[in-house]
Order: sequence, then structure tokens, then C-alpha cells
Amino acid sequence: MKAPLALAIVAIVLAIAAVVLAIVLPGAQGPIGPEGPEGPAGPTGASGPTGPAGPAGSAGPTGPVGPAGPNMVVAMGTVTSAGSIRDELNVTSVTWNSGLQRWEVTLDDIDYYYLDYVTVVTSFSGYANHDSVSDKLLVEVFATNGTRIKEGFSFVVFDADAS
Repeated sequence: MKAPLALAIVAIVLAIAAVVLAIVLPGAQGPIGPEGPEGPAGPTGASGPTGPAGPAGSAGPTGPVGPAGPNMVVAMGTVTSAGSIRDELNVTSVTWNSGLQRWEVTLDDIDYYYLDYVTVVTSFSGYANHDSVSDKLLVEVFATNGTRIKEGFSFVVFDADAS
């Protein structure tokens, strides 16, 4: 029994010596392992104080004025059911043609043809259509049942090619 005990003690002493030598005399370093995943971001720090304001009037200089935009409105007005016109621009006359039951608007120095201009006509009741003949803007106003009526309207004539 003494031999196995002696062998166990020798094994323990050798193990202790190996541990001590590994600590005191380390061997060659092994390869570096793979990089681990990135950890979560830490909390954001406090903001610093706001800096002082710049001098008054520190904006850059004002640029030059650009060219004028298109002057697209060439005529407009509001016609009452009695035929008087208000807020007009470039309107020579407005007459009611009782035979054809339509308004005929003559515009100042404008060779009006309805396909050459963008024209918006709004009746005060019902709805309106527009057309042209002999340089005149023709406006027909209809009741909701489709009957032509002598009713007031507003109109604007735009020249989309104007500059």
C-alpha cells in the first residue's frame, strides 16, 4: 500500500509543480480567437452649452431680383345678370344677345379665339359654357335643368404663352 500512496503523492507534487511552472514560466501564447459581437451603445452624454449668437445682420447679402414671371391674365371680369361689369380688366363691352340667349364679351385689343387661350367661366347659378366668334368671348349660362338663362358670371382669360 505504500507504493500506491507514494505514487499518488508524487503525482500530486508533479501536478503542483506543473501549475507553478505554468504560472512562473508561461509557454508560447496560443492563436487569438475570433472577435466577439459588439456590445450595446452606452447612454448619450449631456449636451454642452449653446454657443453665443452671431452678430446682428449676419445673413448673407440679398441676391438680385429675378425677371418678372409670366403675365398670364389677359382679361377678366364679373358680369351681373343686368349686364354691368365689375372688376374688369381689358373688357370693352358686354352685351346680352337675346335672340341667341348668350353673353357676348368684347375684349380690348385681343383677337380672342377660345382654343388659343385658357378661359375659366363660372356662373352664379347653374353652369356655363364658353366659345368665340369674331374675336368675342361668348358665354352661355344654363339652369340646372339645361335651360339657357340670363344670369351673371365671372371669367378669367389666360394666355399660357405670355411672358
